[in-house]
Amino acid sequence: MKLLYVTSQSGRRINGFMRSAIIAARQLNIDFTIVSNMDHADKQLYEEDCKTYGIKAEHIDCDRNPLAKKNYTLAKKQLLDLMKREKYDVVHCNTPIGGVLGRICANKAKIPYVIYEAHGFHFWTGAPIKNWICYYPIERYMAHFTDMLITINDADYVQAKKFRLKKNGRVEKVPGVGVDLSKFDKEQRKTEKGEEIRLSLRKTWNIDPSAFVFVSVGELNDNKNQEVAIRALAKANDLNFYYLICGEGENRKYLVELAEQLGVGKQVKLLGFQSNIPEVLLACDCFVFTSFREGLPGALMEAMASGLPCIASKIRGCTDLLGDSDYLFDPKNADELADKMRSIVDKGERLREVTRNSNNVVNFDLDHAIQSLKKLYKSVEDR
Repeated sequence: MKLLYVTSQSGRRINGFMRSAIIAARQLNIDFTIVSNMDHADKQLYEEDCKTYGIKAEHIDCDRNPLAKKNYTLAKKQLLDLMKREKYDVVHCNTPIGGVLGRICANKAKIPYVIYEAHGFHFWTGAPIKNWICYYPIERYMAHFTDMLITINDADYVQAKKFRLKKNGRVEKVPGVGVDLSKFDKEQRKTEKGEEIRLSLRKTWNIDPSAFVFVSVGELNDNKNQEVAIRALAKANDLNFYYLICGEGENRKYLVELAEQLGVGKQVKLLGFQSNIPEVLLACDCFVFTSFREGLPGALMEAMASGLPCIASKIRGCTDLLGDSDYLFDPKNADELADKMRSIVDKGERLREVTRNSNNVVNFDLDHAIQSLKKLYKSVEDR
């Protein structure tokens, strides 16, 4: 079976977003090709990754901006030509742009089976009305060209079940893209090596060993909403609190200026891109996840696996992971977050949350994700 995996943008190299699909397909000896805009890929590393996994990669000139004209001209032509030339048996579409282009082209190329994996619909309970006006009708219409619609959280699964898919089409749910639990050892916190890492990084950051350190990991943009954590830090009014942000993005300057304006400039540290996230998490005391919208957040799963208590937005995806935790908050409410930041300092509270997280995260590990997709791919092969 030949499968084409469509996504709008590649990473610098093969990453966790697509790894579970690649491994699941290769375990079934499926011929696997990724197609995306590879302008941001490190060509040498990407080629090495493809060779390691035994897969192929193709480039199309698509843009993450849904209004970009080239998506529906140049990129569409490139993708349609590829499908017609290679005669794939299955197209597995991902991301909003990849989902629309992939299904349009698959329909024109008469691909036998079309999968769309929704990594978090852009419309949800409480979403801005413009999201419902724009994205909902598109997803509802595109479902007509879909044989299998895969969701990664409960809320999206319920919504997807209301769509009308192709004849004999079906809706499925998988545990996200999976997190590699082998990279995160919560027991290391108790070891001498773990303490050495903690002290070394805190020295690098100029943070006292006794300080209580909150951390977030993610792109600096409006959706990730790190602003609310900075405002909450100021409201918490505790000089022993620090907030670290790992990531880059368009809001960096704004966040730095906001921290200064609120008087917490020395307590907020923007670390930029970090390649050593397991070690960073090891050196911190609590993970803060502030997004307005997510599918099933990998950064939160990694924090859970590392043995950190987590405070997270009360949104779909986070509720799937944290269950009935008392540390879910309204992402628009800095006062509520500040209260939870003060509360989590208590050792008993932290122990309770860490125990719950450890029990929950095993259901979302990489192997679970691989086996779930492998079962779905096998069902397509056997149809």
